[in-house]
Amino acid sequence: MTRVAIVEIATGVVLNVCDLDRDSDGLHPHWPTPEGCILVDSETASAGWTWDGTNLSAPVIPELPRLDVLMAGGPATQVYDEETNTMVDRPAEDVAADKVELLGLLQTKLADSGDLTWEEMNKMLALERES
Repeated sequence: MTRVAIVEIATGVVLNVCDLDRDSDGLHPHWPTPEGCILVDSETASAGWTWDGTNLSAPVIPELPRLDVLMAGGPATQVYDEETNTMVDRPAEDVAADKVELLGLLQTKLADSGDLTWEEMNKMLALERES
């Protein structure tokens, strides 16, 4: 079996991956290549990767700004523990540090732009009341 990426020729985007048998000519006799696609051998590619005609590349996942991370549900009070496959409580001082950081980021954004979303303003006011 050979793992192949199914690449849309027009865009170079990997649509899917699959395992295929090869015959003695290196072809995949029992599975026709979808129209408008090519098959590219790859042990690592996944759907969403790109093909430039020579190399397969993973998509670039932009890093979210820290303010967005902290605003997306507030400072996390629990984290996932891979060893036990459970959620565990974060130390109180870590949660408190995240709250202080979030308050500082919101205050800086307000001072710099004078513009906060309704959600950001409410979060900032709540954090100021807590401190």
